This record gives sequence, C-alpha cells and structure tokens, in this order.
Amino acid sequence: MKHTPDWKFILPFFAALAVFVFSAARLGMIFREYDRGKQQYQKLKSAVVVPKPELPGKEEPQFAIDFEKLKEINPDLAAWIYIDQLGISYPVVQGSDNDYYLDHTFYREENKCGSIFIEAGNHKDFSDLNTFVYGHNMKDKSMFARLNEYQEEKIFQENPEFYIYTPEGIKRYQIFSCYIAALDWDSFEIDFETEEAYAAWQDAVKKRSLYDTGVTPVCGQSTVTLMTCTPAGENYRFLVHGVLRDYIQ
Repeated sequence: MKHTPDWKFILPFFAALAVFVFSAARLGMIFREYDRGKQQYQKLKSAVVVPKPELPGKEEPQFAIDFEKLKEINPDLAAWIYIDQLGISYPVVQGSDNDYYLDHTFYREENKCGSIFIEAGNHKDFSDLNTFVYGHNMKDKSMFARLNEYQEEKIFQENPEFYIYTPEGIKRYQIFSCYIAALDWDSFEIDFETEEAYAAWQDAVKKRSLYDTGVTPVCGQSTVTLMTCTPAGENYRFLVHGVLRDYIQ
C-alpha cells in the first residue's frame, strides 16, 4: 500500500525550519557587525589612551588621551568618557544632527553600534547647564548598555562618578540621580530661561531617582545626562544625571 505524505504537517515543519535558519543567519550577521564595531573601538583605545605614572593622592584616572590623534581620525570629536568598573571608555562626538552617529562609528563607518555622541542642540564644550550624551544599549554590553546596571544601588555605590576628558582638562561628575524616564517627561530639557528654572529641574530629576544617592546639586553646577535605551520599552530611556564636581587641568 502506497504511503502518501501528510503535507498539512510537513509543510508547516519546513516553513518553521526556514524561519529558524533565516533568524539564526540574521543573528549571526548582527553579532559579527557588533564584533567589528567592538574591535574598532578596542583598536582606537590602544592607539590614543596613554598610561600615566600613578601619583600618590591623585584621584583622577591615571591615563591621558591623545586628542590630536583622535581629531585626525574624526574632527567631530568632543571628548572622551570614562566609567572605570563598567568598562565604559569611549570617544564622544557631536554631529550636525542626532541621526548620523546612531549607526556610524567614530571612524565614520556604518555600524549598528554607532558612537557615543552629544545632543546636537548642546554646545560641544559641555558649557550648557545640562548636556545630553547618548549611547546605544547593545546586546553585547558594549557602548552605554551597562548604564542600565545603575538600576541597582550597589552598582552606584561602586561607581558614583564618571569622567569627561576634554582637550583642556578632565571634568569629574558625581551621579545624583538614576531612573527610567518616559520620553514625554521634562527630564530631557537642555534649555532653561532662568537659574531658578534650572534649579527646579535639578530638584525634580533628583526626586525621580530610584534610590538616594546622597548627592544634591547646587544651583549653578552644570549637569551631564547620560542616556540609553532600556528594556522598559521604546518610549522609555534610562537616564544617569551627574553634576560637575571639579575640573582637573
């Protein structure tokens, strides 16, 4: 007796298999792209991060940045950001808009890891009352992905500061607030008409923190806000607000 294949079961199986193979291939391509981006930034760090001798009593990171070499690679360079134990150590750029560096590396090559970049509406020298710095939440934990770890107070206690290296010196920022923000909140302000309005904004974002950081900004101290995506959804971002503590030349 001749056996007839039951296509109502076979066809869905092959369809599912084709979807699986396509998805696996797509995932492989994505991670290869991530790896290319990571290798670029590792190569960059090895070329421009210059160790300095450790000096007793010095709190700043014991290395320097070769800004001249960085500017030769990309004149959009603004700074270098560093958070020690989170492995965040990247050049910071600023483009003419907030789109280009979403998918272009510091070398201006197209890549999903993009770059760490300053809000196009801010001044490049971090002189605004609040400067926004953006970075992707990458699946391989590179770029700004590990900012999301600040949802745990323990991570904040171990990493309460971040550093912004500029050609003129090092700015040290104390973190005063970390939380998930909806895109329609006023947390994303960069323009303030008065000092009082800025002080009220600092107070508002301080109160939104997931925990008490023990740091209260003083009116007039400038803020840098680090931002990345969060698993909470596409209409939310994870924010880390830091207030300028001192400037090391």
